[in-house]
Amino acid sequence: MHAHVPKVGKTPVHWLLEGLFIVLSVGLAFGVGQYRESRADHELAARVLKSLQAELEHNLAILEPLQPIHRKWSDVLAKADTSRSSQTGLDVFFVTRPALPADAKSPFPFLRRSAWAAALSGGALRLIDYDVAAALSDIYTTQEIVSDNLHRLTTGALSSTATFEPASRTASVRLLWLTMADIESSEVVLLDLYRQHLPAIRAAANTKP
Repeated sequence: MHAHVPKVGKTPVHWLLEGLFIVLSVGLAFGVGQYRESRADHELAARVLKSLQAELEHNLAILEPLQPIHRKWSDVLAKADTSRSSQTGLDVFFVTRPALPADAKSPFPFLRRSAWAAALSGGALRLIDYDVAAALSDIYTTQEIVSDNLHRLTTGALSSTATFEPASRTASVRLLWLTMADIESSEVVLLDLYRQHLPAIRAAANTKP
């Protein structure tokens, strides 16, 4: 006769340890996945912020030397002599324009917003600190006002047939002056926002993960 040897199954302790191992493995894998996702999000946010920083610094460099010229231009237009019957409003507008810097390609700024548009369309703003995102929104909203005022000058005051008619020169010059005043005042606000918020944007763009 053979001796009967009972089979030894897994004890409750074995089951408990095995369960704990599975839970820990899943938790570790989830934690690693979360860490990688968080790091990737941080790197993306940093790239977005660096692009926005470069775009805003470019806009600041273009606008800064032009704003004082626009203020002077507006002041001269306000007092411009419109007594010459042969002149048009357009003539007076360009005669009163102050000298531009040697490196200026245009008397008006072309303010970039492609980095901002990409951040909006790609949903990257959700990765950026709320206060920084709010500051960026404030800047680009004001930048849009400046661009709208410039558009109003080119498609309104400068495109009006009255601007080319000597008989309408006084009214045309007044309209040009009012539009230039709007442009210059919005530029002052925008420059203040650049100077106020760019330090925080630079700091956020260079924050290590």
